[in-house]
Amino acid sequence: MKDGSSLVRLALVAIGLARLVAVAAGLMLATSALAATYVYVSNQTDADIAAYLLDAAASQQLKPIQRVPAGKMVMPMAASRDGKYLYAAVRMAPFSLYTYRVEAKSGQLRRLNTAPLPDNMVSIDLDATGEWLLATSYGGGTISVHRIGANGIPEADATQFFSSGGLKPHSIKVDRSNSTVYVPHLGTDEIRSYAFNPKSKSPLSEVSLSIATEKGFGPRHFVISPDNRFIYVVSELIGKVNVYERSAAGKLIELQSISSLAADSKIRPEQPRIPVGTPGEASFDETTAVWCADIQMSPNGKFLYTSERTESKLSQFSVDTKTGKLIFLGQVPTEKRPRGFAIDTSGRFLIASGQLSSTVSLYTIDQSTGLLSFVEKAPTGAGANWVTVISIP
Repeated sequence: MKDGSSLVRLALVAIGLARLVAVAAGLMLATSALAATYVYVSNQTDADIAAYLLDAAASQQLKPIQRVPAGKMVMPMAASRDGKYLYAAVRMAPFSLYTYRVEAKSGQLRRLNTAPLPDNMVSIDLDATGEWLLATSYGGGTISVHRIGANGIPEADATQFFSSGGLKPHSIKVDRSNSTVYVPHLGTDEIRSYAFNPKSKSPLSEVSLSIATEKGFGPRHFVISPDNRFIYVVSELIGKVNVYERSAAGKLIELQSISSLAADSKIRPEQPRIPVGTPGEASFDETTAVWCADIQMSPNGKFLYTSERTESKLSQFSVDTKTGKLIFLGQVPTEKRPRGFAIDTSGRFLIASGQLSSTVSLYTIDQSTGLLSFVEKAPTGAGANWVTVISIP
């Protein structure tokens, strides 16, 4: 018969083994929860999409998988919520939408369909149900809505196609309640909101509300906070980020306007921003004008990033999740002319592309400060401009 001290020791050993088993099980669950993360970059000049495996656990590398053909000027992309489908819009006539099936085990793309788009679409988004794809045209000033079938393929004919009500709409996104669609209009310095009802045969209202930005702001891309309370809009033309609070009805109230440029930056606002030498238009120096592009937020809502193409830099912000307001943290150099970038679903990595670069850059995100640290570059195609991340469970 064992004495009391021996029994205690045996009990402690058993508890320790149980804890080890629990930790191991937790690690296995965490690993299986995100079995693979894939990164896709559209290359407008090469007319293809580059696919990568983001090896986050082992080597922290972007491993090239595939280059799949698309149309010339392939640019905006959007993924279905379940990660099964990737959609890419081609901005050269004939305007079209490519649908790809994402192979879960390999990350490779298999083209399922090519459907016509009614205009040159600069931005696309899917609603929360996955049944509707929305798109907007910068040059045409239009919005389209396509129904998506159970097979993931959008219908050829747009369910809706109408004027956005403003000039140069630059992006489109459905809020997290799936009830309001926002569209910043660069040409009329406003953000328009439209009621959205996914159960309706014509889900998007053609009547919109508008909130004006300061003159010359040039609202471009935007993100919505994870709690759906705040919207962050980047200015293409003067390099600011505007922070808005959403009302229960989806209306916007401006809270803050903060610069995304370093204090010693040599670039300056220009309006309108027309390339030097354009016939009949005012010109200016392409090397000194502000030219912001994309904006992304970490999944936990604590950090925000923007890209600026003239100086080829990424700007970093911390976010007060209670008030929504930003604190500027500084800038880091990145790929030349960084039009698009994305953050993975874990919030640990940022991937940036550059339209004038032959590579994409991988950064880690410090989870306490939000600061970026460069990890490595991976090869890509010419005209890289849009980055989309898909995590497969």
